[in-house]
Amino acid sequence: MKPLNLCFVILFFSLPIMANEFSQANKLSKTPGFDKIKLTYEKCVLTKGVRFAKVSTLSETIKFAPLACKRELLAIRKFFLHSAFKQAVIIELVDSIRAGVEIDLINTVYKERLKYVK
Repeated sequence: MKPLNLCFVILFFSLPIMANEFSQANKLSKTPGFDKIKLTYEKCVLTKGVRFAKVSTLSETIKFAPLACKRELLAIRKFFLHSAFKQAVIIELVDSIRAGVEIDLINTVYKERLKYVK
């Protein structure tokens, strides 16, 4: 079998498995326990971001506010580690949550800065 055909066969058979794992992740992320942990992380990042925005530059705020809430992000990772997911899936889920919160942080920080400009 040609290597290219082999890659397509492997991809074809692995897609349903990966889709099943992400479907289970979606079900797990709809639980009240997960919502509470995620809300705690979001609240921490946004409040730290507003505080940092008052005393530092925008780029420093966006860079360091999520680092100040590393403990909450690790709690999300620990929540997923107690499930039956592969390590790669857990890393992608946590990165996705972190990226979403960072987008909210950017919006919040810019709104906070606009208050002082007016």
